[in-house]
Amino acid sequence: MDPKILNNILVEIAEFEELLLRANQELKHNTDLTFSLEELQSEYEADAAEAASLNQGAKVTLHSLENEITQVSELLKVKEQMLVGLTDRRQVRAVNDEISGLKLRLDRLEDETISLLDKQDLLKAEATESQCESRAHGTKSLARQETMASDSMALTQKVKHIKDDVQRLISMLPPVEGRAVGRLREKLDQAVVHHHKGACQGCFHQLPLQQGIAVDSGRTIVRCPSCMRFLVHRSWR
Repeated sequence: MDPKILNNILVEIAEFEELLLRANQELKHNTDLTFSLEELQSEYEADAAEAASLNQGAKVTLHSLENEITQVSELLKVKEQMLVGLTDRRQVRAVNDEISGLKLRLDRLEDETISLLDKQDLLKAEATESQCESRAHGTKSLARQETMASDSMALTQKVKHIKDDVQRLISMLPPVEGRAVGRLREKLDQAVVHHHKGACQGCFHQLPLQQGIAVDSGRTIVRCPSCMRFLVHRSWR
């Protein structure tokens, strides 16, 4: 095969491989972004669940405090009624001490209840806000993931077509070069790369001046002495 024709086929392979590399990078970006969105949504849901749990815990504690206040208030009434019929000083003193203790306990419970009521308002607001944020992010995330899934399907088809085109071009190469390109494609992301400013664009090895001139002329086959990729000039089309 005429070296110029062979070189032109390699130029086309290089261009298709660049397209393939970009398409695969976009696919990976979509996959990584989808994973990040799912992780972020999990964090939103965990935050919402924690806020809801704290709010529910405050409700349970408040209910328990209210029950205890009721019990202490009823017991206080009983002790105050007992005091009316007592004449023994020691018994009166003992009951008065119990009444004082119950009143102190009642005051403490009421203070705790008031404090918890204020805290519960904040917890309820935080729980509502967390749930709203989780739902909002979930809606946006789902829409974005659906768009990326559609893009990824199109990219997957594009990758298939590009690979078919590359294989078609490889089949047009002489057996020796065809096998060499095939082996390189098994190991590297690109088997044929462009020569730019004196360097291989695959491994960035700086070529001797004469080799660079030979690549740009397009009349001979040149391989990078470092990575062994085929080197070509960019298409003049």
